This record gives sequence, structure tokens and C-alpha cells, in this order.
Amino acid sequence: MKVAQHSVSLLFGLLFTISAYSQSGMEFKEFSLKLQPYFDDELIADLEAAMPKGAQYRVWGWDVGDFTGDGVPDVTFSVNVLGQRKRESTVYLFVDNFGYLVNVGNFQLAYIDLPLEIGVLVRDTIAYVTQKKKSDYWTIRGYTYRSGSMVQVDEFISNKVEHFGHESYRNFSTLQTKERFLDEEGLEEFAVEYTTVPCYSRGRQVYAGFVSDVITNSIRNVHEGAFYWTGPADASFTARTVYDDDNLYVWIKVVDSNVVTGWCDTCTADRLEIWLDTTPAEDLGGSRYVMSVKKRELTVRESTDSGLYAIAVKIGDFAEIRPSVKIRTTDELDAVQESAVDQVRVVTAQRSDGYIVKIRVPWVLLGYARVPIEEKILTELGCTIALYDIDNEFRPEEVSVISTSAIKPLNPTTYGAIRFIPESTWYGETNNIYVDAVINTLRELGF
Repeated sequence: MKVAQHSVSLLFGLLFTISAYSQSGMEFKEFSLKLQPYFDDELIADLEAAMPKGAQYRVWGWDVGDFTGDGVPDVTFSVNVLGQRKRESTVYLFVDNFGYLVNVGNFQLAYIDLPLEIGVLVRDTIAYVTQKKKSDYWTIRGYTYRSGSMVQVDEFISNKVEHFGHESYRNFSTLQTKERFLDEEGLEEFAVEYTTVPCYSRGRQVYAGFVSDVITNSIRNVHEGAFYWTGPADASFTARTVYDDDNLYVWIKVVDSNVVTGWCDTCTADRLEIWLDTTPAEDLGGSRYVMSVKKRELTVRESTDSGLYAIAVKIGDFAEIRPSVKIRTTDELDAVQESAVDQVRVVTAQRSDGYIVKIRVPWVLLGYARVPIEEKILTELGCTIALYDIDNEFRPEEVSVISTSAIKPLNPTTYGAIRFIPESTWYGETNNIYVDAVINTLRELGF
């Protein structure tokens, strides 16, 4: 099942669920009767104790299911306090923790007309929360509970852009991203699928719950030569990127059952390539792919004559032949950029199951005076990391291309993405339920 289609089915499932709710919600007494097949009275009392004190409220939506992965039922529900001026509901998430129902997440969400526009559903160890933001604008966010933290798994958005339906999907665990536009008959007009590479500042601690490493080891990542690819042990890679003011750093760990290094400059050998589209989405009207949407016409950016860079790495033989890097670009480099080419650095190291590659690329080479990042804004550029794996140096045509998108170098719509994360933000969301307790304990100890 495709992820986007799965998200659409979730949306319709949530819409069907909330359409069955009472138009006035239900009191907690009625809600507790619905929970009795799943929980003891003592556990239901844990829920009631967490409700707003001294206020009248109604439960508008609920679902029971396992979103911790421990095989024990958990519960999520939405509550609206009567008489408040804000059109707002609270979604609660409770998990069964050694015989107690513990509140692990609260979300304050606005609605437009009725509280039933906030929906909840548990499926496949994920708790989904749906919110209607406009008449044709819905969001679904999926959460799971792991080791004391409520972690956002993914996000699906369904809205309209002019006469086109628009869907986008981000998975913050697998880093997979999808986007598509549909015509008025529901037929797909344009679609892209790729991996988003999060890029944090150099030296920043990335906490559990957030994913910084791109793992490229499944058949969906083999965009050419799948017939010659026998699995992750044959060829796969894990990549991480970080930045500082002056450089972009790329670390790639390659798993390769048969490393072909090549014994001359023109000999067949394994190689890595990093493709960058350095034109930010803001300069293109907000999308790296769609240039304009006018009435019933979608203009897609399928070609460009500027801003594309390829960094091709030959790994050497880890002994006498040193690794090398070659830069190709659609742009005519100025004197400063030409000088920056000599500042590109690459080192490699052999491992028992493959090798490691480290690359440093100056921002000046890519046309930026410094890292293209702004506070609290996730700047996105096009980026694809590709491994070209050859198992027989005498059969260069038998190559498998494992990459973060199905790259066609001169077509920007085939590039994946790299997102630069400012210091104050993250790619995704996670909340540890023990943070307040830890902070209070530290304060009591004099910190």
C-alpha cells in the first residue's frame, strides 16, 4: 500500500468516525460506559482525574488501541470545555503504564464550526489526530509513545491549490516525503517521492526521537539496476549531513559486499555522487517543483539552466590511490568559486563490510557567502545522494544505483531535499513526559 493512499484512507476513516459523533458530545459518565469493555474502573478514574477541574466539558471523539507497541490498549480522546470563548478542543493521549493510565500528550487544537472537526484514531501502533483548518484543508498527524517520549511519526496534509487537489506527506522516522497534485476528476497531474535529509548544525546534540541519519537500504531506494541488487548487504548506505557557517559536511557509511576501487583513473569503480539544486524554494514561489498554478494549468519546473551542482567522489583504494572529487555544475563559476573548488575535501576509510566517506564542501562554491539558513525557518534545497555499485569491474553495465531519489540530473523535480534546521527548531516533534520532573529535581538540588 502506498503511503499517500494509506493516509487518504486514514483521513476518510477519521471523517467517518467523527461524523458518527453526537452533535453535542457526551458527558464523561457516558464516555466511561464506552470504555468499560477495555479498562477497569480504576483506570477510567485516572482519566476523569485528569479532566478540567470545576468546568463543564464534553467528550467529542475517542478511540482505543495500542500506540506504544506493548500489546496493551491505550486511549485517546478529544474534549471541549463548554462556555469558553475560543473555538478550541484538547486531545488527550493516555497509555497503560504498569496498571495506571498515564497522560503522555495534550494538544490544544482550534476548530472552525464544531468540535467534531478534531478527530482521533489509533491504528498500527500510531495515534492519529485530524484537524480541519479550512473548508478544504485537513491535516493528520501521527504519534507514538517511546521510552517516555511522545514522538511525531508523520504528517499528512490535504488541501486545494486553485482547482487542484493537493496532498503532501512527511514521515519523520523514515524521512520519506511525498507530494502530488490531482485534477478536478481526481487524476494525478504531478507527483514526487524522495527522502528528506535533515541537516543540523555541526556539534549539535540530536536527541532520541529525532532522526538525523538517512538510511537507504530498501528496494524502493534502488532506482536503477534492481536486477543486480541482492539486498542491503550487497549495497546500501547511511548518510548524515551537518553545517557550520562556512561549510556543508557529508558523512556516508557504505555497506558493500564487493568493493570495486578501480586501478586506474578511467577504470570501472564504485562511486558516490551528491547532487544539489541550490535555488531555494522561496525564490521559486514557495515550491521547488511547481512554478505556478493558474486556473486549471500546472507549470512544473522540469528543467533549469542554473543552480545545479554535482559532487562526484572516487573512493580510491584505501592505500596508494587517494580518494578524489570532481565538481560539475550548470553555472559558470566566478574566481571565488574556482578558488573554493580547491577547498573541497574528501577522506575515506575501509571497513570490514564496506567503507566510510567524509566530504567537506564550502558554501562559497555553491554560491552562498554562508550557510543559507534563517532563524526558525527550515530552509530547503534540492539534494540527492547516490551510490553507484558495481560488483564486477569487467561488466560495468551491471550497476545498481541506490539513492535518496530517482535522480535525473538536469530535471529538478527528480531531486530529493536537504532541510537546514536552525538551532531553535527540529525536524519533527517529540515531548518527554519526564522533563518537568527532572527540571524540578535539579532545581531542588540547587542547579
